[in-house]
Amino acid sequence: MDAAMRLFCEQGYDAATVEKIATAADVAKGTFFNYFQTKEAILPALAERRMQQIENMLSPRRGAPASPVARIKLALRLVAEDPLTDPQLTQRLFAAMMKRHQREVSPGHALVHLLADQVRQAQAAGEIRPNLDPTYIGCVIRTLFFQQMMMWYCECRPAPLPELLDRMVDLLLDGLAGPKWRPPLS
Repeated sequence: MDAAMRLFCEQGYDAATVEKIATAADVAKGTFFNYFQTKEAILPALAERRMQQIENMLSPRRGAPASPVARIKLALRLVAEDPLTDPQLTQRLFAAMMKRHQREVSPGHALVHLLADQVRQAQAAGEIRPNLDPTYIGCVIRTLFFQQMMMWYCECRPAPLPELLDRMVDLLLDGLAGPKWRPPLS
């Protein structure tokens, strides 16, 4: 997987053939197919591995911020910095996920679960109202994240990406936990 990711970044997805990946990994081409049916099948595995790494990086014991909201911001920055968020690789990753017939957890779902876990922790810490569904909030944050990434790739860059992501979370939280919030009228 490391060799594939390196070649995808250096040469682009299309130019990084299975033969080149196998050579870079110092394995036979047949060995590649013992693990992945196609070159496309390696992308979800790369995304899953990266989500596990990010989840580990969010542990305060490993130096992550104590604030769950700060960890949400950190998680989004880490995902945004990942080479898999390159527009071409992201497009290929989504295509690979759409072709899968198995009911495996997709990287997008894994991100929602990671964010929902941080929302639960933020609720326990009093940073987010406790009466909100953490999974739904995780979905909202993920949706806003992908919208920000699309804007960024379309050259709409009013600020550095980490700053935009932090502002997005702050704006969302002002709406979710701000002092002016009031329940809807019945």
